[in-house]
Amino acid sequence: STTNNYANYGVRPQMFKSLIGRGHAEFSTNHQQDAQEFFLHFMDKMEKEERNEDVKLKKLFMFQLEDRVQCTSSQQVAYKKREEMMISLPIPLDKATNIGEFKAFEERKKQAETNKERIPTEEIVRLKIPMSECLNEFTADESVEQFYSTAIKRKITALKRTRFATFPDYLVIQLRRFTVGDDWVPKKLDVSVEMEEMIDLNSLRGNGLQSNETQLPDDDGGEEETTVEINEGFVAQLMDMGFPLEACKKAVHYTNNQGVEAAMNWVFEHSQDVDFASPLQLGGGGKEKKKTETFTPNIESVSMLMAMGFTDQQAHKALKKTNNNLEAAAEWMFSNPDELNTSMEVDEPAAESSLTENTMHDGNGKYKLMGFASHMGTSTSCGHYVCHIYKEGRWVIYNDRKVAESETPPRDLGYIYFYKRI
Repeated sequence: STTNNYANYGVRPQMFKSLIGRGHAEFSTNHQQDAQEFFLHFMDKMEKEERNEDVKLKKLFMFQLEDRVQCTSSQQVAYKKREEMMISLPIPLDKATNIGEFKAFEERKKQAETNKERIPTEEIVRLKIPMSECLNEFTADESVEQFYSTAIKRKITALKRTRFATFPDYLVIQLRRFTVGDDWVPKKLDVSVEMEEMIDLNSLRGNGLQSNETQLPDDDGGEEETTVEINEGFVAQLMDMGFPLEACKKAVHYTNNQGVEAAMNWVFEHSQDVDFASPLQLGGGGKEKKKTETFTPNIESVSMLMAMGFTDQQAHKALKKTNNNLEAAAEWMFSNPDELNTSMEVDEPAAESSLTENTMHDGNGKYKLMGFASHMGTSTSCGHYVCHIYKEGRWVIYNDRKVAESETPPRDLGYIYFYKRI
């Protein structure tokens, strides 16, 4: 009987969540929460509690990505590495393989709603997107506006490409199923992504600077000095409206003395910036130099913002503007949609790594799917998570305290996937 008692003993998910979430402003509550955010919080908590430096759970998941940025004018390149714990894959809806079938289903769905009829679950048609298309979107060249090229001493449009610098023992992949609509309201993408059970990512490994490439010169202190002239009359008019002196100076300066109206627009757009009222940085002789940036974004906050549908660069920019305040960054992103994709520079120092390249695990880029978590629900504000794990030669579903064999695991409807290196 003692053996049977131990065999039936376990830790309930609610008990586990209460322990891990204790003291956290969000995870200690019963609010609807995000599995990706919880995973990052769990890893952070484990890192703080672990005492043995040689055995770190985080090491199994950490890896480095290599960003290659090319000046489109000089063709010179710069390489930078950054530390990550998962990759967040976009879902390119335009690459669906069944668009015609889906459109036909949408018409049928509208007719059913008009007739107040219900379509059986097994007859629902979702857009089908191959996993390869998500990876292609993730590694494709992307334009970076307003990139300051140290080769030609001015801002241009650069091209950025991302590759793997190292491959972890366990690769975590998040699908960006939660995105933001045209009305800036978070929504869930109910699509079918054909995730593969076996993947080979070796072709996506970065190799650093190549023999036929020329590296961009190191930053020589920033952009060339330019004489600053500020119309004091415009500044005075803005101050009469109740705005701080330094903010008024910035507004007039950054709008090139175009007038009070242009400066006013700048004030409204930047009034939430953390440095809104801080002094305008001027060098000797009335000249301004580009300030050397030392901002390091919080990796967990970046991942949380990306889970909302924003890009890595947009998340970096928002956190930089709000001094790593996650809540303020999210609010700024929703309030300034037009500014998200402007002046997005990527030549910032990479975040300091807690793991060096020598201690970071690396190896073959072939993986096998070992588990995935799925979100059951129609929106970001409600629902329920379940997970499937490949165990002892079969797929098993875990739904709170209910555990059962899964004959047809919905691999295409998952949110977070865990792959193990072969």
